[in-house]
Amino acid sequence: MLDFYFLWLKAHDRFYKSNNDRLVVVILEQLNCNDNQVWDKTLEDRPEKFFVKLDLSILNELEEKKSLLNNENPADFPLFTTKIKQLKDQILLDGCGFFIIDGSSFKNFVTSEKKSLCVIVSIILGDLLKQNKKGELIVEIKDLGKSMKTGARYHQTREGGSYHTDGSHIYSNPPDYVGLSCINPAKNGGESKFMSGYTIHQSIQSRKDLLEILYQRFHHDKRGENNVGEPPTQFEPIFQSNNGKLRFRYQRELIENGHKKVNQPLSEKQNNALHFLNKILDNDDNAITCTLKSGDMMFSNNNWLIHGRTSFEDFEDEGLRRKLFRAWIREREN
Repeated sequence: MLDFYFLWLKAHDRFYKSNNDRLVVVILEQLNCNDNQVWDKTLEDRPEKFFVKLDLSILNELEEKKSLLNNENPADFPLFTTKIKQLKDQILLDGCGFFIIDGSSFKNFVTSEKKSLCVIVSIILGDLLKQNKKGELIVEIKDLGKSMKTGARYHQTREGGSYHTDGSHIYSNPPDYVGLSCINPAKNGGESKFMSGYTIHQSIQSRKDLLEILYQRFHHDKRGENNVGEPPTQFEPIFQSNNGKLRFRYQRELIENGHKKVNQPLSEKQNNALHFLNKILDNDDNAITCTLKSGDMMFSNNNWLIHGRTSFEDFEDEGLRRKLFRAWIREREN
């Protein structure tokens, strides 16, 4: 159980500061989590926490009603819907934060049907969000021969590393969940990596001075996804506490580029805090690595997990090249 309390004193959306220009932090609210949310690499030894094989009754339902998949209506698949709602409650919200549905049972499903399955799960979890100016709700993930060094989006490259929160460059409140449907894995590499924000937060407990900095706002580059007249960055904190629940948003490149765009160089304290955070992210003992097979679907809690992937080598044959479909999902308000 984490034992940090934070109060952000605000007036007109600006922080009150003490005489020495430090953010005022007082003990007020406990940051709640359970043991399932604080994990490290050893989670790989407990696949029952995140790897899901669907019951035969559910698979039969999907197979028998395959012709209805393209309607993308969860009501057509009541057994499947009930199972996904259980996975949401037990794993996305109160468990390790992500699950993988075994795709070996979907070998007889064509690409469009696998894509529809991903959409159906996403609709059960919430509402699909637009992922770019084009308004795309489902984005194809594949290497376009580009590089993040020249401004490309991560999903258009074969580069690895770069732990991040999805959608933090577009939305001040990033997507609650991210869905991935694997159509083709890479020839080599391209494994998914996850790290728990609760574990990261716990690892900074010994440096309250740095943790305080990470609760302050940083500029996050929008990567050109801002409309005319809008600011080029999101101005948001890395850590937040919302009703005792942790929110964590991060991508180092977006922060560095964001501060350059607004001509506000990172301070020495901010750089120290980011360097300390990156040391934690560089420790592979804190992360789990998962290899997605063709047909696998993976859904994760984007509020407190960050993810990345390893670099990959792809096939020459266009029909075999690495391809996934991605969904961004917003929790519905009750």
